[in-house]
Amino acid sequence: IMFVWSKAEGVVLPISLLIILVLAVGTYYITRNKSQLIRQIPLMIISTIMLALEIAKQIISIVNGYSLWSIPLHFCSLFLYFFPLASFAKGKLGDFGRTMSFACGTLFLVLFYINPGSIIGDACANIFTSFSTFHTFIYHHLITLFYLVMLLSKIYKPTIFDFLYVFIGITVYAVVAIPLAHILNVNFCSLLTNVVPFLEAIRLQVGQVFYTIFMYLCGIGGGLLAVGLSNLVKYLVNKNKKKKDSFEIIMHTIKLD
Repeated sequence: IMFVWSKAEGVVLPISLLIILVLAVGTYYITRNKSQLIRQIPLMIISTIMLALEIAKQIISIVNGYSLWSIPLHFCSLFLYFFPLASFAKGKLGDFGRTMSFACGTLFLVLFYINPGSIIGDACANIFTSFSTFHTFIYHHLITLFYLVMLLSKIYKPTIFDFLYVFIGITVYAVVAIPLAHILNVNFCSLLTNVVPFLEAIRLQVGQVFYTIFMYLCGIGGGLLAVGLSNLVKYLVNKNKKKKDSFEIIMHTIKLD
């Protein structure tokens, strides 16, 4: 079901998003005149918190009898790998991490706010019921915070190479997650079944193989669309800036004459 929130989600998610926006905008104003290294520190902190939460989750899962569902190969688990690269790595590796953080972050935000229950279950109604629901709720909101801070602080800078990064990143994930989902019988990235009715209908009607290919193409297509739009925005902004600069030069020349 699309665009249907539970009562708990209708109350909790807007409040959470408002808090995230305040934190992201506040971070931007505090670090806006600083070097990129300083502007990346909030991202480093968020990445570290997410890794600490994941380590705690894995330890608790081991103690309680490990569930294969805890293996960090879900779509949202990708941020455990991409965020540290975006925060700490330099050169092409850092560029790859930031591109994948942006592309996957965009897909996550769209999917999350369309149907939050399909991603975090009933966590909004049971935030403090258990560590599992607490982790689920906080972890996914840290993804949103990281994404917004990265964009506002202009740490992600679109380039034409982003298309290649997205293709490589999604393909590598597919190569790992698809066979393991079937071997371990764990529904990583909804590869075995889907809680979204129309997607599950596609799987049942066209078969598992074509459904898997369809999901892969959706991931590639969504990521490429995200970086394509970001490059388009960059082009339009730069074009407008050049026009503005040219106009100012002309006006300055006229004044001198």
